[in-house]
Amino acid sequence: MELAIEQETLKNYFPMAEQLVSCTFIPLSNLMVIFICTKSVTMKVLLKIVGLLFLLPLMSCTQTKRQYGPDEYLYMVRTEADKFGYKDKDGNMVVPLGKYHMVFTDTIKTIGFVSGKGGSWAINKQDEKLFLTVPSPNNGPDEVNDGLVRMRTENDVIGFANMDGEIVISPRFADVHPFVNGLASFCKGCEIGRYKTVQTEQYRIDQMRAMRAHGDTILLDKNIKWGKINKLGDTIIPPVYDRIDPFIDDIALAFRDGRALYIDKTGSEVQYDSTKHPNQKPLDPDINNRLKYIDGWLSLFDGKYWQKVKEEQSRSKR
Repeated sequence: MELAIEQETLKNYFPMAEQLVSCTFIPLSNLMVIFICTKSVTMKVLLKIVGLLFLLPLMSCTQTKRQYGPDEYLYMVRTEADKFGYKDKDGNMVVPLGKYHMVFTDTIKTIGFVSGKGGSWAINKQDEKLFLTVPSPNNGPDEVNDGLVRMRTENDVIGFANMDGEIVISPRFADVHPFVNGLASFCKGCEIGRYKTVQTEQYRIDQMRAMRAHGDTILLDKNIKWGKINKLGDTIIPPVYDRIDPFIDDIALAFRDGRALYIDKTGSEVQYDSTKHPNQKPLDPDINNRLKYIDGWLSLFDGKYWQKVKEEQSRSKR
C-alpha cells in the first residue's frame, strides 16, 4: 500500500514544499513508515511531512450519517377504533397501540411525530421522547423545512432539531418561523408561548378582518422586531426590522423606523434593479405614508374570547 504526497498538495500547507518533487511513504505497520523521496530533504521538512500525514485523514475524511434501510423502519398501525401504534418489519409492536392519541408519521425512518396527553413530541425508534415540538396551525406536527424542525422546551423556548433527532440550534427564541431557503425569521420582544395564540384559527380570522378594515394601510406591531438566522443558528440579520417579507431574487421588502426598504441577505439596504430583481417591484413612492404602528394585533381584536386572552396575558406579566 503506497500513498504519494505530491508537491502541489504539500505547497498548500507549508512553503518549504517547493524543495520536494515527490515523496512516498510505505506503511509497514501501525507504528512504522518508510519514506522514499526523489530529492534530499532536511529534517525540518521531513518533520513537517510527518505532521501533514497525521492531518490528511482529518482533512480528507468526512463524517457520513448512517443510512437506515426498510428492515429498520417502524410502520404505523391503526385499528378500527382509531388506536395508533408502530410495529417493526416482523410485526412486533414497538410503540403500543393507544399510547399516543395521534401519530403523524406513517413510517419512522429516524424519528416520528406523535401527540398525546401533555403535548406533542418527536420520538425515536426505541419509543423514546426526544423533544417537544411546536404545533403547526392545523394542529399537526410542525413543518420540516430545509431538513430542520422547530422544537421547544417545557417553558416554550424554541430551537431547531434535524431529522436524526439532534438539537442543532439550541432553544433560545420566544418565537421563530420555520426555515425557508436557509433562513428563518426570529422575533425580539415577543412573549414566550406566542405561537399558542398566533397559530389559532381565530387569530388568523381576526387578523385578516383587521387588515381588511384598514384597507391599504400597512399595520406594524411597534412592540416587536424581526431578524434572520442561518442553519447554524448564527444571526445574519439583526432583529431591528418591524417586518421582513420573504426573499425573492435575493432581496426582501423590509420595514424599519417608519420606512420601507429592500435589504439583501446580510441586512444591508439595496436599491431595486429591474434587471437583477425581475420578480420584485419598485417601491411605491407613497408606501411610507401608508404605514401605521399598532400596540400589538390584539389591540385590534374585540369580543369575549380576546378579552379573556388579554386578561390571561396581563396576569402572566405580573
